[in-house]
Amino acid sequence: MILIFHEAIHTPDTFSYLHANIYRSPGYVIFVKLFQVVFKDYFDFFTVGFQLLFGLFATHLVLTKVSKALNLHIISEFIFLAILIFPFFAPLYIANNICSEGLSYPLYLLFIAFTADFFTDYNQNSFRLLSATFILLALTRGQFIVLPIIIAVIYIIKIKKLALRRYHLKNIGLLFLIPVLIILMDKSYHKLKDGLFVSTPFTNICLSGAAFYVSDASDIESIENKDDKIIFKDCYGFLEENNWLLSSKKRDSYTEYYKHFHNNLGNICNYTVHDRGTEYYLNQGFDIREARVGIENSSGDIVKVLIKNNFSKWIKLYYSNLVHGFKSELLMFFILLVFIFSGIKFLFSRNNYMLYLFLFSSLILSNALIVALAGHSIMRYLFYNYSLFFLILIILLKLLKHEKKA
Repeated sequence: MILIFHEAIHTPDTFSYLHANIYRSPGYVIFVKLFQVVFKDYFDFFTVGFQLLFGLFATHLVLTKVSKALNLHIISEFIFLAILIFPFFAPLYIANNICSEGLSYPLYLLFIAFTADFFTDYNQNSFRLLSATFILLALTRGQFIVLPIIIAVIYIIKIKKLALRRYHLKNIGLLFLIPVLIILMDKSYHKLKDGLFVSTPFTNICLSGAAFYVSDASDIESIENKDDKIIFKDCYGFLEENNWLLSSKKRDSYTEYYKHFHNNLGNICNYTVHDRGTEYYLNQGFDIREARVGIENSSGDIVKVLIKNNFSKWIKLYYSNLVHGFKSELLMFFILLVFIFSGIKFLFSRNNYMLYLFLFSSLILSNALIVALAGHSIMRYLFYNYSLFFLILIILLKLLKHEKKA
Protein backbone atom coordinates (compact mmCIF):
# COMPACT_ATOMS: atom_id res chain seq x y z
CA MET A 1 0.00 0.00 0.00
CA ILE A 2 2.93 2.34 0.73
CA LEU A 3 4.46 1.71 -2.68
CA ILE A 4 1.30 1.78 -4.76
CA PHE A 5 0.52 5.31 -3.53
CA HIS A 6 4.14 6.40 -3.85
CA GLU A 7 4.48 8.67 -6.88
CA ALA A 8 5.66 7.24 -10.18
CA ILE A 9 9.29 7.92 -11.05
CA HIS A 10 10.07 9.35 -14.48
CA THR A 11 13.66 9.37 -15.75
CA PRO A 12 15.21 10.12 -19.18
CA ASP A 13 14.87 6.38 -19.89
CA THR A 14 11.13 6.63 -19.17
CA PHE A 15 10.60 9.12 -21.97
CA SER A 16 12.55 7.03 -24.47
CA TYR A 17 10.13 4.15 -23.76
CA LEU A 18 7.04 6.39 -23.89
CA HIS A 19 8.22 7.78 -27.24
CA ALA A 20 9.08 4.28 -28.51
CA ASN A 21 12.60 5.28 -29.57
CA ILE A 22 14.22 2.85 -31.98
CA TYR A 23 16.97 1.99 -29.46
CA ARG A 24 14.42 0.53 -27.01
CA SER A 25 13.52 -3.16 -27.09
CA PRO A 26 9.86 -3.95 -27.88
CA GLY A 27 8.76 -5.58 -24.60
CA TYR A 28 8.45 -2.55 -22.33
CA VAL A 29 7.55 -0.15 -25.15
CA ILE A 30 4.47 -2.21 -26.06
CA PHE A 31 3.53 -2.51 -22.38
CA VAL A 32 3.62 1.25 -21.65
CA LYS A 33 1.93 2.12 -24.95
CA LEU A 34 -0.93 -0.25 -24.12
CA PHE A 35 -1.32 1.26 -20.65
CA GLN A 36 -1.22 4.79 -22.12
CA VAL A 37 -4.11 3.96 -24.46
CA VAL A 38 -6.22 2.14 -21.86
CA PHE A 39 -5.67 4.27 -18.75
CA LYS A 40 -4.85 7.70 -20.24
CA ASP A 41 -4.66 10.24 -17.36
CA TYR A 42 -4.34 7.45 -14.79
CA PHE A 43 -1.38 5.88 -16.61
CA ASP A 44 1.13 6.40 -13.77
CA PHE A 45 -1.09 4.95 -11.05
CA PHE A 46 -2.12 1.83 -12.96
CA THR A 47 1.39 1.19 -14.32
CA VAL A 48 2.88 1.33 -10.83
CA GLY A 49 0.02 -0.81 -9.50
CA PHE A 50 0.45 -3.46 -12.16
CA GLN A 51 4.25 -3.57 -11.83
CA LEU A 52 3.95 -3.90 -8.07
CA LEU A 53 1.29 -6.63 -8.11
CA PHE A 54 3.00 -8.52 -10.92
CA GLY A 55 6.29 -8.29 -9.04
CA LEU A 56 4.79 -9.54 -5.79
CA PHE A 57 3.04 -12.40 -7.59
CA ALA A 58 6.38 -13.43 -9.16
CA THR A 59 8.08 -13.11 -5.77
CA HIS A 60 5.46 -15.38 -4.18
CA LEU A 61 5.78 -17.96 -6.96
CA VAL A 62 9.58 -18.13 -6.98
CA LEU A 63 9.63 -18.26 -3.18
CA THR A 64 7.17 -21.18 -3.22
CA LYS A 65 8.85 -23.15 -6.02
CA VAL A 66 12.44 -22.66 -4.86
CA SER A 67 11.60 -23.30 -1.21
CA LYS A 68 10.01 -26.60 -2.23
CA ALA A 69 12.90 -27.59 -4.51
CA LEU A 70 15.59 -26.78 -1.91
CA ASN A 71 13.54 -27.66 1.19
CA LEU A 72 14.27 -24.28 2.78
CA HIS A 73 13.88 -23.74 6.52
CA ILE A 74 11.32 -21.12 7.57
CA ILE A 75 14.08 -18.69 8.63
CA SER A 76 15.83 -19.12 5.26
CA GLU A 77 12.50 -18.45 3.54
CA PHE A 78 12.08 -15.15 5.39
CA ILE A 79 15.62 -14.03 4.50
CA PHE A 80 15.10 -15.14 0.89
CA LEU A 81 11.83 -13.17 0.79
CA ALA A 82 13.51 -10.06 2.22
CA ILE A 83 16.18 -10.15 -0.50
CA LEU A 84 13.56 -10.74 -3.20
CA ILE A 85 11.51 -7.67 -2.22
CA PHE A 86 14.55 -5.41 -1.67
CA PRO A 87 14.44 -4.04 -5.29
CA PHE A 88 10.90 -2.71 -4.72
CA PHE A 89 12.26 -0.20 -2.19
CA ALA A 90 14.96 2.49 -2.28
CA PRO A 91 17.20 3.02 -4.12
CA LEU A 92 15.79 0.98 -7.03
CA TYR A 93 12.00 1.36 -6.61
CA ILE A 94 11.50 -0.97 -9.60
CA ALA A 95 7.68 -0.92 -9.37
CA ASN A 96 7.46 2.87 -9.12
CA ASN A 97 10.07 3.55 -11.77
CA ILE A 98 8.50 3.67 -15.24
CA CYS A 99 11.34 1.66 -16.70
CA SER A 100 11.95 -1.85 -18.04
CA GLU A 101 13.01 -3.30 -14.66
CA GLY A 102 9.37 -3.08 -13.60
CA LEU A 103 8.66 -5.98 -15.96
CA SER A 104 12.04 -7.65 -16.37
CA TYR A 105 12.53 -8.43 -12.66
CA PRO A 106 9.16 -10.24 -12.23
CA LEU A 107 9.74 -12.08 -15.52
CA TYR A 108 13.20 -13.13 -14.35
CA LEU A 109 11.75 -14.49 -11.10
CA LEU A 110 9.06 -16.37 -13.03
CA PHE A 111 11.75 -17.78 -15.31
CA ILE A 112 13.56 -19.21 -12.26
CA ALA A 113 10.31 -20.50 -10.75
CA PHE A 114 9.25 -22.33 -13.93
CA THR A 115 12.80 -23.65 -14.41
CA ALA A 116 12.73 -25.14 -10.90
CA ASP A 117 9.30 -26.59 -11.65
CA PHE A 118 10.44 -28.08 -14.95
CA PHE A 119 13.57 -29.72 -13.53
CA THR A 120 11.44 -31.37 -10.85
CA ASP A 121 9.30 -33.52 -13.16
CA TYR A 122 9.87 -32.34 -16.78
CA ASN A 123 6.23 -31.29 -17.02
CA GLN A 124 5.50 -29.95 -20.50
CA ASN A 125 3.27 -27.21 -19.16
CA SER A 126 6.17 -25.91 -17.06
CA PHE A 127 8.36 -25.98 -20.15
CA ARG A 128 5.83 -23.91 -22.11
CA LEU A 129 5.62 -21.38 -19.28
CA LEU A 130 9.41 -21.32 -19.02
CA SER A 131 9.77 -20.67 -22.77
CA ALA A 132 7.04 -18.01 -22.94
CA THR A 133 8.39 -16.21 -19.88
CA PHE A 134 11.89 -16.17 -21.27
CA ILE A 135 10.76 -14.77 -24.64
CA LEU A 136 8.99 -11.90 -22.86
CA LEU A 137 12.02 -11.36 -20.62
CA ALA A 138 14.54 -11.22 -23.47
CA LEU A 139 12.30 -8.92 -25.52
CA THR A 140 12.22 -6.60 -22.49
CA ARG A 141 15.93 -6.75 -21.57
CA GLY A 142 18.38 -8.24 -24.04
CA GLN A 143 21.05 -8.93 -21.39
CA PHE A 144 19.32 -12.27 -20.70
CA ILE A 145 19.49 -13.64 -24.24
CA VAL A 146 21.85 -16.51 -23.25
CA LEU A 147 19.63 -18.00 -20.53
CA PRO A 148 17.96 -20.74 -22.65
CA ILE A 149 21.43 -21.97 -23.68
CA ILE A 150 22.30 -22.38 -19.99
CA ILE A 151 19.04 -24.25 -19.36
CA ALA A 152 19.63 -26.48 -22.40
CA VAL A 153 23.14 -27.43 -21.23
CA ILE A 154 21.90 -28.26 -17.71
CA TYR A 155 18.99 -30.19 -19.22
CA ILE A 156 21.36 -32.32 -21.34
CA ILE A 157 23.73 -33.00 -18.44
CA LYS A 158 20.87 -33.98 -16.14
CA ILE A 159 19.17 -36.48 -18.44
CA LYS A 160 22.35 -37.61 -20.29
CA LYS A 161 21.48 -40.43 -22.76
CA LEU A 162 17.76 -39.68 -22.48
CA ALA A 163 18.47 -36.42 -24.33
CA LEU A 164 18.18 -38.36 -27.61
CA ARG A 165 14.58 -39.35 -26.92
CA ARG A 166 12.08 -37.45 -29.02
CA TYR A 167 10.31 -35.70 -26.11
CA HIS A 168 13.54 -34.33 -24.62
CA LEU A 169 15.24 -33.71 -27.96
CA LYS A 170 12.36 -31.50 -29.07
CA ASN A 171 12.60 -29.40 -25.90
CA ILE A 172 16.38 -29.07 -26.13
CA GLY A 173 16.19 -28.07 -29.79
CA LEU A 174 13.61 -25.42 -28.97
CA LEU A 175 15.79 -23.98 -26.20
CA PHE A 176 18.65 -23.52 -28.66
CA LEU A 177 16.31 -21.98 -31.23
CA ILE A 178 14.64 -19.49 -28.87
CA PRO A 179 17.46 -16.87 -29.05
CA VAL A 180 17.20 -16.94 -32.87
CA LEU A 181 13.41 -16.56 -32.61
CA ILE A 182 13.82 -13.57 -30.30
CA ILE A 183 16.21 -11.84 -32.71
CA LEU A 184 13.73 -12.35 -35.56
CA MET A 185 10.85 -11.05 -33.42
CA ASP A 186 12.91 -8.01 -32.44
CA LYS A 187 13.81 -7.25 -36.07
CA SER A 188 10.21 -7.79 -37.23
CA TYR A 189 8.99 -5.32 -34.57
CA HIS A 190 11.38 -2.66 -35.86
CA LYS A 191 10.37 -3.41 -39.46
CA LEU A 192 6.71 -2.80 -38.57
CA LYS A 193 7.35 0.25 -36.36
CA ASP A 194 10.41 1.87 -37.90
CA GLY A 195 10.48 0.44 -41.41
CA LEU A 196 13.92 -1.12 -40.78
CA PHE A 197 14.58 -4.86 -40.35
CA VAL A 198 17.27 -4.38 -37.66
CA SER A 199 18.00 -5.55 -34.14
CA THR A 200 17.40 -2.96 -31.43
CA PRO A 201 20.35 -0.51 -31.63
CA PHE A 202 22.66 0.48 -28.76
CA THR A 203 24.46 -2.84 -28.22
CA ASN A 204 27.51 -1.74 -30.23
CA ILE A 205 27.33 1.77 -28.83
CA CYS A 206 27.45 0.31 -25.31
CA LEU A 207 30.44 -1.83 -26.31
CA SER A 208 32.13 1.26 -27.73
CA GLY A 209 32.49 2.83 -24.28
CA ALA A 210 35.41 0.71 -23.09
CA ALA A 211 36.83 0.41 -26.62
CA PHE A 212 37.04 4.20 -27.10
CA TYR A 213 38.28 4.70 -23.53
CA VAL A 214 41.41 2.59 -24.15
CA SER A 215 41.92 3.75 -27.74
CA ASP A 216 44.83 5.65 -29.25
CA ALA A 217 44.82 8.31 -31.98
CA SER A 218 46.89 6.01 -34.23
CA ASP A 219 44.00 3.49 -34.33
CA ILE A 220 42.49 5.53 -37.15
CA GLU A 221 45.06 3.95 -39.48
CA SER A 222 43.44 0.53 -38.94
CA ILE A 223 39.93 1.77 -39.77
CA GLU A 224 39.09 1.25 -43.43
CA ASN A 225 35.60 2.71 -43.93
CA LYS A 226 35.55 6.45 -44.70
CA ASP A 227 32.53 7.23 -42.48
CA ASP A 228 34.00 5.21 -39.61
CA LYS A 229 37.28 7.13 -39.90
CA ILE A 230 35.53 10.50 -39.70
CA ILE A 231 33.39 9.39 -36.73
CA PHE A 232 36.39 7.96 -34.86
CA LYS A 233 38.51 11.06 -35.42
CA ASP A 234 35.69 13.36 -34.28
CA CYS A 235 34.81 11.28 -31.19
CA TYR A 236 38.42 10.67 -30.19
CA GLY A 237 39.22 14.39 -30.42
CA PHE A 238 36.16 15.26 -28.31
CA LEU A 239 37.04 12.62 -25.68
CA GLU A 240 40.65 13.79 -25.56
CA GLU A 241 39.57 17.42 -25.18
CA ASN A 242 37.37 16.50 -22.19
CA ASN A 243 39.92 14.14 -20.56
CA TRP A 244 37.61 11.11 -20.88
CA LEU A 245 40.32 8.74 -22.15
CA LEU A 246 42.46 6.26 -20.25
CA SER A 247 45.50 8.16 -21.54
CA SER A 248 44.24 11.50 -20.17
CA LYS A 249 46.04 10.99 -16.86
CA LYS A 250 48.54 8.55 -15.37
CA ARG A 251 46.88 6.53 -12.60
CA ASP A 252 48.21 4.06 -10.01
CA SER A 253 46.11 1.01 -10.93
CA TYR A 254 43.42 -0.29 -13.27
CA THR A 255 40.99 0.08 -10.40
CA GLU A 256 41.59 3.83 -10.64
CA TYR A 257 41.33 3.73 -14.43
CA TYR A 258 38.04 1.85 -14.05
CA LYS A 259 36.65 4.45 -11.62
CA HIS A 260 37.40 7.15 -14.18
CA PHE A 261 35.74 5.07 -16.91
CA HIS A 262 32.77 4.21 -14.64
CA ASN A 263 32.11 7.87 -13.87
CA ASN A 264 32.31 8.91 -17.52
CA LEU A 265 30.71 6.00 -19.41
CA GLY A 266 27.56 8.01 -20.13
CA ASN A 267 29.70 10.85 -21.50
CA ILE A 268 31.65 8.45 -23.73
CA CYS A 269 28.77 6.31 -25.07
CA ASN A 270 25.77 8.63 -25.09
CA TYR A 271 27.11 12.17 -25.17
CA THR A 272 29.97 11.42 -27.56
CA VAL A 273 29.65 8.27 -29.71
CA HIS A 274 25.85 8.15 -29.95
CA ASP A 275 25.05 11.87 -30.16
CA ARG A 276 27.95 12.92 -32.38
CA GLY A 277 27.66 9.81 -34.57
CA THR A 278 23.91 10.33 -34.99
CA GLU A 279 24.54 13.98 -35.90
CA TYR A 280 27.10 12.91 -38.51
CA TYR A 281 24.61 10.62 -40.26
CA LEU A 282 21.84 13.23 -40.04
CA ASN A 283 24.17 15.64 -41.85
CA GLN A 284 24.62 12.98 -44.52
CA GLY A 285 20.89 13.09 -45.26
CA PHE A 286 19.72 10.14 -43.14
CA ASP A 287 16.49 10.41 -41.16
CA ILE A 288 16.69 10.03 -37.38
CA ARG A 289 15.98 6.28 -37.34
CA GLU A 290 18.46 5.54 -40.12
CA ALA A 291 21.04 7.75 -38.38
CA ARG A 292 20.70 5.81 -35.10
CA VAL A 293 21.11 2.52 -36.96
CA GLY A 294 24.03 4.01 -38.89
CA ILE A 295 26.02 4.90 -35.78
CA GLU A 296 25.14 1.52 -34.25
CA ASN A 297 26.66 -0.24 -37.28
CA SER A 298 29.67 2.08 -37.40
CA SER A 299 30.27 1.53 -33.70
CA GLY A 300 30.34 -2.23 -34.28
CA ASP A 301 33.02 -1.90 -36.96
CA ILE A 302 35.09 0.59 -34.94
CA VAL A 303 34.86 -1.47 -31.73
CA LYS A 304 36.40 -4.54 -33.41
CA VAL A 305 39.42 -2.49 -34.50
CA LEU A 306 39.88 -0.72 -31.17
CA ILE A 307 39.66 -3.88 -29.07
CA LYS A 308 42.08 -5.73 -31.38
CA ASN A 309 44.61 -2.87 -31.31
CA ASN A 310 44.36 -2.25 -27.55
CA PHE A 311 43.43 -5.69 -26.24
CA SER A 312 45.79 -5.68 -23.26
CA LYS A 313 44.38 -2.40 -21.92
CA TRP A 314 40.81 -3.40 -22.80
CA ILE A 315 40.92 -6.78 -21.03
CA LYS A 316 42.38 -5.22 -17.87
CA LEU A 317 39.59 -2.66 -17.85
CA TYR A 318 37.01 -5.41 -18.45
CA TYR A 319 38.42 -7.40 -15.52
CA SER A 320 38.22 -4.34 -13.24
CA ASN A 321 34.63 -3.80 -14.39
CA LEU A 322 33.80 -7.42 -13.58
CA VAL A 323 35.36 -7.21 -10.12
CA HIS A 324 33.46 -3.99 -9.41
CA GLY A 325 30.19 -5.82 -10.08
CA PHE A 326 31.02 -8.45 -7.47
CA LYS A 327 32.34 -5.79 -5.05
CA SER A 328 35.46 -7.91 -4.43
CA GLU A 329 37.77 -10.37 -6.19
CA LEU A 330 37.16 -12.82 -3.34
CA LEU A 331 33.42 -13.05 -4.02
CA MET A 332 33.98 -13.27 -7.78
CA PHE A 333 36.43 -16.16 -7.44
CA PHE A 334 34.16 -17.81 -4.88
CA ILE A 335 31.28 -17.88 -7.41
CA LEU A 336 33.67 -19.06 -10.13
CA LEU A 337 34.85 -21.93 -7.90
CA VAL A 338 31.25 -22.85 -7.08
CA PHE A 339 30.50 -22.88 -10.82
CA ILE A 340 33.46 -25.19 -11.59
CA PHE A 341 32.95 -27.42 -8.55
CA SER A 342 29.20 -27.85 -9.09
CA GLY A 343 29.66 -28.34 -12.84
CA ILE A 344 32.10 -31.20 -12.33
CA LYS A 345 30.02 -32.77 -9.57
CA PHE A 346 26.82 -32.38 -11.58
CA LEU A 347 28.34 -34.36 -14.47
CA PHE A 348 28.65 -37.45 -12.26
CA SER A 349 25.87 -36.95 -9.71
CA ARG A 350 22.08 -36.99 -9.57
CA ASN A 351 22.14 -34.65 -6.57
CA ASN A 352 19.63 -31.84 -7.20
CA TYR A 353 21.62 -29.51 -4.96
CA MET A 354 24.46 -29.67 -7.50
CA LEU A 355 22.03 -28.85 -10.28
CA TYR A 356 20.87 -25.70 -8.50
CA LEU A 357 24.41 -24.71 -7.49
CA PHE A 358 25.42 -24.96 -11.13
CA LEU A 359 22.26 -23.17 -12.33
CA PHE A 360 22.49 -20.25 -9.90
CA SER A 361 26.25 -19.74 -10.33
CA SER A 362 25.77 -19.88 -14.13
CA LEU A 363 23.04 -17.23 -13.99
CA ILE A 364 25.16 -14.95 -11.81
CA LEU A 365 28.29 -15.30 -13.94
CA SER A 366 26.51 -14.96 -17.29
CA ASN A 367 24.76 -11.77 -16.21
CA ALA A 368 27.93 -10.31 -14.69
CA LEU A 369 30.02 -11.12 -17.78
CA ILE A 370 27.48 -9.59 -20.18
CA VAL A 371 26.93 -6.46 -18.07
CA ALA A 372 30.70 -5.87 -17.72
CA LEU A 373 31.06 -6.27 -21.48
CA ALA A 374 28.23 -3.93 -22.44
CA GLY A 375 28.57 -1.14 -19.89
CA HIS A 376 29.52 -0.51 -16.29
CA SER A 377 28.66 -2.87 -13.44
CA ILE A 378 25.97 -1.05 -11.48
CA MET A 379 23.17 -2.22 -9.20
CA ARG A 380 20.49 -1.49 -11.79
CA TYR A 381 21.83 -4.29 -14.03
CA LEU A 382 23.02 -6.73 -11.36
CA PHE A 383 20.38 -6.74 -8.61
CA TYR A 384 18.80 -9.79 -10.28
CA ASN A 385 21.69 -11.82 -8.83
CA TYR A 386 21.35 -10.88 -5.17
CA SER A 387 18.90 -13.57 -4.05
CA LEU A 388 20.91 -16.22 -5.93
CA PHE A 389 24.00 -15.49 -3.82
CA PHE A 390 21.96 -16.30 -0.73
CA LEU A 391 20.59 -19.52 -2.23
CA ILE A 392 24.11 -20.68 -3.12
CA LEU A 393 25.20 -20.09 0.48
CA ILE A 394 22.20 -22.06 1.81
CA ILE A 395 22.89 -25.00 -0.54
CA LEU A 396 26.56 -25.11 0.48
CA LEU A 397 25.56 -25.13 4.16
CA LYS A 398 23.13 -27.98 3.48
CA LEU A 399 25.85 -29.96 1.69
CA LEU A 400 28.30 -29.30 4.51
CA LYS A 401 25.77 -30.41 7.11
CA HIS A 402 25.10 -33.58 5.09
CA GLU A 403 28.82 -34.36 4.88
CA LYS A 404 29.23 -33.94 8.65
CA LYS A 405 26.36 -36.37 9.29
CA ALA A 406 27.88 -38.87 6.87
